Amino acid sequence: MKKDNRNLTFEEIEKLGEEVIGKTLGEISDSKYNLNNSKNKGGIGVLMEENVFQYKTNSDKNPDFTRAGIELKTTSIKKNKDGTFSAKERLVLNIINYMEEYKKTFETSSFWHKNKKLYLLFYLWEERIPRSNYKIIKQMLFEYPDKDLIIIKQDWEFIINKIKEGKADELSEADTLYLGACPKGQNKSSLRRQPFSNMPAMQRAYCMKISYMTHMVRTNVMNEKSENIVSSEDLEKNTFESSLYNKIKKFIGTSREDLIDLFKLNHKSKDIIERIFAGILGIKGKVNNCEEFQKANIVCKTIRVGENNLVRESMSFPAFKFMEIINEEWESSTLRTQFSEKKYLFVIFKEENGTYYFKGIKLWNMPLSVLDNNVKQVWERTIEIIKSGDIVKSQKKLSSGKLVIFNNFPNMSENPVSHVRPHAINASDCYNLPIPDRITGLTTYTKQCFWLNSSYIQKIILGEQGYV
Repeated sequence: MKKDNRNLTFEEIEKLGEEVIGKTLGEISDSKYNLNNSKNKGGIGVLMEENVFQYKTNSDKNPDFTRAGIELKTTSIKKNKDGTFSAKERLVLNIINYMEEYKKTFETSSFWHKNKKLYLLFYLWEERIPRSNYKIIKQMLFEYPDKDLIIIKQDWEFIINKIKEGKADELSEADTLYLGACPKGQNKSSLRRQPFSNMPAMQRAYCMKISYMTHMVRTNVMNEKSENIVSSEDLEKNTFESSLYNKIKKFIGTSREDLIDLFKLNHKSKDIIERIFAGILGIKGKVNNCEEFQKANIVCKTIRVGENNLVRESMSFPAFKFMEIINEEWESSTLRTQFSEKKYLFVIFKEENGTYYFKGIKLWNMPLSVLDNNVKQVWERTIEIIKSGDIVKSQKKLSSGKLVIFNNFPNMSENPVSHVRPHAINASDCYNLPIPDRITGLTTYTKQCFWLNSSYIQKIILGEQGYV
C-alpha cells in the first residue's frame, strides 16, 4: 500500500528537506515543471510538493501535512549589494473567502487552521541566472513568536472588520502590520463577491509581509539582533499604535533643545531628529532598525508644523529614473508599491515662540481610494510628459546669467495629494531621458521625485489626538 506523504511526521518532513539542502532546483526537477518560464510563478512550490515530498498539489483547506498540522512553503532569499540578505517576496498563504471568513474567530479562521505551523524551504534567488540554477540553502519549522501572534491577531481582526463594514474592496496590504491581505490573481480583474456590499472586491490572500520575511531571514540566516520597543503586556491591552503612544507620551510637549540635552546628543548631527526619536523610544540604534518597524515595514518621517498651524514642508520620496518609469505598469509600479505596502510614522514637531516642541506621532498608510485616483493621475501625467518629450515648459535667463528652466510636471496646484519636483544635489544631477526634450533638445534632465503635498499631510495630522 502506497504511503500517504501528507501523513508524514515532522521528523520525516525534516529528513526529506535535509536531502535537498545545497541542491539546485534543476537537480531536483524534471522537464515537466518548466522552471525557467518566469510566468510560472507557482512552479517551484509545485516542484517541492511533488518531487521532494511526493504528494499531489491540491487546494485542500487543511495544512499540507495533515498529521503534523504543518503547511509547506518554498520562498526566496536575495543577497544585497552590501552583503546582507533579504526576502525576495512576501510569503503568500491561503485565499481569503470574504463570504465565509467573517463568520469565524481567529482560532477557527482559515488562516490559523492552515498556517499555524509553517515548514519553510528557502532558495537563493540570483539575478540573470536560470531559475533551474537557484539553490536550496535552508529549511526551518516556523511557529509565530507569542508577541508577534498578538499583533497578527490584531491584523486579522482589522481585515475581518473591514469585510464586515462592506469595505473588502478597500483592503490594502499597508492597512496592517505583519499579516497582510495581498492581491492574489491573474490581474486586477480577479474579483470576488463580498457579503456586506454589492461592490466586487479584488481577490486577496493572507500573507506574511515581505518586511516580516526579511526580518525572519536576517534573524535566522544572518543571526542579526534588533531592539524591541513595545512589550507583550502592553500589546495584550492595546493596539500597536496605542502601545507606541504609551511609550512616548511622557515626552510630548518637550522642546527639541531639551530632548537633545536629555539624550546627550550633538546639536550639529545631520540626523538629529532621528536620534531624538530613538531616544524617545528608548533604543540605542537607528529608529528604523527596531524589530517592530522592520517587521511591519514602518518608515519614520518628521513633520514640522509652523506657528500658523500649517505643515511647513511637502514630503519627498526617492527620485525616479525617466528611462525606467515609462516601462512600468501602475499596479506593479514602484510608486504604488511604495504606498500600498508601507506604513509611515509621522513624528510631529510644532513651532511655538520660535522653538519646536515634540507633539506626538501618527501612524498612517495611504487609502487605496486616494492612491488609485489622485496619485495615479499624477503618475500617469508624469509618464505622458516624459514619453512625449514635453518636459520643458519655458526657460528664462536671469540678470545674473543663470538659466532657469520651468517644466510641465504636475505641480502642487494641480492635484490635492501629490506633485512632482526636483530631488537632486544640483541642476547637473541628472538622469537620461528616453527622447530629447522638444524645446531644448536636452537628453538628460534634473532628477525628479514624487512628493506628498504639505496641505495633504496637514489634513492627515490636524486634529488627531490634539497633536497640533
